[in-house]
Amino acid sequence: MKKIIAAILLTFTMPILADSTVALPTTPTIPTMATVSPNAASALTDTTTNSVFINQIGDNPNVNITQDGNSNKQGSELRPIYLRGIDQTVVTKQVGNNNDLNLEAVNPNTGTGVGAKITIQQLGNNNKLDAQCGYGSSSTGVALTGCKAADLNWKFNGNSNEMQFRGTGDSLKSAIDVLGNTNKFYIDAIGDKHSQTIQVTGDNNNFNLTQTSVGNTGSSIWVSLTGTSNNITISQSGSINQVANLVSSTNSGTYNINQK
Repeated sequence: MKKIIAAILLTFTMPILADSTVALPTTPTIPTMATVSPNAASALTDTTTNSVFINQIGDNPNVNITQDGNSNKQGSELRPIYLRGIDQTVVTKQVGNNNDLNLEAVNPNTGTGVGAKITIQQLGNNNKLDAQCGYGSSSTGVALTGCKAADLNWKFNGNSNEMQFRGTGDSLKSAIDVLGNTNKFYIDAIGDKHSQTIQVTGDNNNFNLTQTSVGNTGSSIWVSLTGTSNNITISQSGSINQVANLVSSTNSGTYNINQK
C-alpha cells in the first residue's frame, strides 16, 4: 500500500493548496432547539429496547448514563437529553449496535461558573450521535446561546457510526477517538479559541469541519487518520490566525481546506 504522510500547518497569511477545488462545507439542517423532554407516557410508546429522556436545569449536575444492548435510545431529535446549568459533568455510554443518542448542553456565556465536561462513548456498529453545546449557528442566523469553556470527549469503536456536533461559545475543546470503518463526522463551531482533535483508524471516513472565530482569538484543528478513500473538508474563518494540522496515511484521499 502506498503511504502518504502529510503535515500541513496553515495560518492566516499562507495561501492554501488543496488536492481538488476548495468547496465550503455543506451545512445540514439544524433541528429546532428543544425546550422540554417527553413525559413517561411518551417514552413508553417508543419501540426501542430502552429509552432515557432527561430535562434538567440547575448548577453542578453530575449525570451518568449507561445502556448495554442494541437499539437503545437516549433522547430524540426534537427532545434530547437536555441539560442547563453551571459546571456540568456528563458521562454517557452505549454498548451495542443500532443505538441513537441526542444530547444538548447549555451554560452561561459569562461569569465565574461557566464550563461543561461531556464524555460520550458508543461502542458498537451503526450507532448515531447528534450533540450540541449551546445552540444557534452562523449559517442559520439563529441567536447564539452559549456553552463556554466546555471540554468534550467522544469515543467510537465499530463500523458505520455517524456523529454530528455543533458548538456555540468560547474555549470549546473537542476530541474524537475512533476505531472502525465508514465513519462520518460533521462539526460546526462558532466562537473563539476552539480546539478540535480527531484521531481515526479506519476506512472511508468523511469529515466536514467548520470553525468560525468571531473575536480576537483564533482556533485550531488537528487531524490524524489511517485508512483509504478518506474525504476531509476543513473551513476556518475569522479575523485572527487559524491553524490546521493534518497527518494522514491513506490512498485516494481528497482534502479541501479553506481558511480566511
